[in-house]
Amino acid sequence: MKRSTPWKVAVVGCGSFATSQYLPNIAKTANAVLTAVCDIRTDIAEASCRRFGAQGWFASVEELVEKGDFDIAIDAASIPAHHHINKTILAAGKHLISQKPAALTVEELTEQIEIARRNHVKFSCVPIHMITPDMLMAEQIIRDGGIGRVLSAKCVSTHGGPEYFQYREADPSWFYEPGAGALYDMGVHALDKITGVLGPAKSVFCLAATARKVRTVRSGAFDGKTIHSDKIPDTYFITLDFGDDRIGFVDTGYTQLATRCPPLEIYGEKGVISFKPHGGVWPNPEVYIDSPAIGMRGWITPMDWVKSTRKPNFTQCCPLADLVEAIENDCGPVLSPEHARHVLEIMCAIPRSIEENRPVELHTTFSPFL
Repeated sequence: MKRSTPWKVAVVGCGSFATSQYLPNIAKTANAVLTAVCDIRTDIAEASCRRFGAQGWFASVEELVEKGDFDIAIDAASIPAHHHINKTILAAGKHLISQKPAALTVEELTEQIEIARRNHVKFSCVPIHMITPDMLMAEQIIRDGGIGRVLSAKCVSTHGGPEYFQYREADPSWFYEPGAGALYDMGVHALDKITGVLGPAKSVFCLAATARKVRTVRSGAFDGKTIHSDKIPDTYFITLDFGDDRIGFVDTGYTQLATRCPPLEIYGEKGVISFKPHGGVWPNPEVYIDSPAIGMRGWITPMDWVKSTRKPNFTQCCPLADLVEAIENDCGPVLSPEHARHVLEIMCAIPRSIEENRPVELHTTFSPFL
């Protein structure tokens, strides 16, 4: 049942993504209000509290759950901190949205899921791809039989590297250290999309390379700095077996300075759905239809025959609307932790596949979207 009073939201981690995407958009995205912020850097926490009008700021997640007034937390802290933060919030009986990846191992994320179940709270995990306007339109086209049975999909999630791709005030060298890298930074997005379309994968095989072993920062505060990037791969070609003669391919890494490849294409018996770079607006995908029944073969514009799936005020803060809907309707969020766990298992299996040069069987699953 829809609540008349706003849901109270706390944000943990007040870095650039939180201050640009979460904190300014909470009240615009759902029936919600920002009540607390938390960051181990007390000056950042206090400044964010003042800037965005929160009721209070806290220097630790323990202090937040003890003294803060909130119903929902958004974990936007650094990746290594996610497991501890998420466990603490869920154990306190609070609903949670976690940035990706919510944990570093399947076992850790399973522990978080069990804590949420025991405490009867809703738990949601980013990435957001399965609720973006372009993906929702593609799902509707597939459900309506527009491209027939889905046979395969191909996803590209690459750029030239964080030292090349973005202006940064912080040193980007850490992206090339073990535990970081292109797989966790870029590959997670492609794996989230392709499993969202084709469902849980049965096995994964990966070829990888460390193609550029020395890099130079191209902008920002560390412009000109040399980075030794030879510790982990920067190029991944990933194939996934989904069973029933369906396969998927993911191209991810830090070695493509530019590309005109579609970020995602879905291939069906009767047609193709081709996505465009989202650019913050998530434009409608293009659709190719082969229909002998109506004498048609060619590309069409989906808006001509598919009703709009776009929600107002759609931003990267959209997981909040998804979670609030799940709470008020007592159902699971679309951005489920079980889906995130399956993607995490794939990422954890990829180094083994590379080392042993063979497919690795997967064991986790989730409720398919299609």
